[in-house]
Amino acid sequence: MEIPTSKPQNPKAGLFTLVVWISRVVCGLCLGFGILLSACASAPSTVTPTTAPVSGVTATPTSVLANSTPVPFATPDASAQTLRLWLPPQFAPSADTPGGKVLLAQLATFEEAKGWRVEVRVKKPAGQGGLIDALQSSLQVAPSVSPDVIALDSSMLPAAAGSVQPLTQITDGEVIDFYPFALQTARLNNTLIALPFAADVLGMAYSTTAYPLPPASWTDLKPENGPTWLPLSDPMALVTLQQYVALGGTLTDAAGQPTLDASLLAQVLSDYQSMQIAGLLPVESFGLMTIEETWVTYRESRASAAAAFFGTYLSDRRRVAATAFTFIPTHNGARATFARQWNYALVTDDPARQAIALELMRWLTAPDNLGAWTLASAVLPPRSQALAMWRDTSLAAVADPLLKAAQPEPPQSVIVVVGPPVTAAVQAVLNGQASPEAAAAAAAATIAGR
Repeated sequence: MEIPTSKPQNPKAGLFTLVVWISRVVCGLCLGFGILLSACASAPSTVTPTTAPVSGVTATPTSVLANSTPVPFATPDASAQTLRLWLPPQFAPSADTPGGKVLLAQLATFEEAKGWRVEVRVKKPAGQGGLIDALQSSLQVAPSVSPDVIALDSSMLPAAAGSVQPLTQITDGEVIDFYPFALQTARLNNTLIALPFAADVLGMAYSTTAYPLPPASWTDLKPENGPTWLPLSDPMALVTLQQYVALGGTLTDAAGQPTLDASLLAQVLSDYQSMQIAGLLPVESFGLMTIEETWVTYRESRASAAAAFFGTYLSDRRRVAATAFTFIPTHNGARATFARQWNYALVTDDPARQAIALELMRWLTAPDNLGAWTLASAVLPPRSQALAMWRDTSLAAVADPLLKAAQPEPPQSVIVVVGPPVTAAVQAVLNGQASPEAAAAAAAATIAGR
């Protein structure tokens, strides 16, 4: 519609015509603007994936922090604005847990800064439909819903090696402060295939009333101070293998096959026998199969010292008075422990998505972010700069030596061969059925015969 350019003959009529024309223009503009508002209201405000999630996976969108300025990445395809992150339930972003709250905030800040939405899918760790199973299935039948980044524990990394991308873009300088055990696990054939983000170490909780100084060797433990509980029926034999490694023992030969030095195991079994005779090891501990059970006995004040994971101590420390944490004592006071960990692995092979996925991995493992999240989540950071961010410096001072001395927990392929014969040897000695030497020799022979 155009504005009239000729002057009207009747001034009043001209004025009326102009008013009518203006009214029609205004009405037309209002109508068009109304249609535009209606279309905008009906459009989604956030880009959502057009594909259905993998069966059994819960999708959790992150929240958005206020008062932050987004810096969007330029992406030609709006559907490419969503990154998919797969996590196990214990690490899910949630307002219901301290660690979940921290992760929610960190993901939201990332979204605002980068202009990408992070869709978190929570998946059980193992078994049918678990992280590895779902990853491999999705890559085969539905690549469009596969994760860009996935969390995998140490035991999963070898199985996922063919499904994840090597982290060639991560420089040595970026991981220089990661603890040696963490990088050892995260590398395959000297190539970094994952970024560690959470760890736990095996140690001992003890009463500071009974032991003002942390006991270093078995001779530092006194029966008059109360019993010491160890999981002596653990089929994995983690505590016994930790003792064996502290003496210099190895669990694999040059070819990578499980092996055992009978003389070193005999020394460990002899130490157990001496502790039993002294009254340090209660008979009830002979039947305990998990380290979690020994912690329960300590929490219930039935022990003055007990094997425990640091993460359990960290989450429960306010429920036990006068308690500290240290290495499990050894024959000669040597410091040794096993560590387990979780890692972020890169799945997408699309270069554009890889770039932003790597930014997410770097963001979540940055020292300040990782320090805040690990303390809130009751797990250990696998890098020293993140541990230095802990507000509780006394906890960090206890954790740092453990992390520095830690070795990766033996792989399942070794544990399933070595663990049961070693546990059988422990039981034979404590039940008076064999000498330490005979039991150790039998265990070594069983392992060699596998």
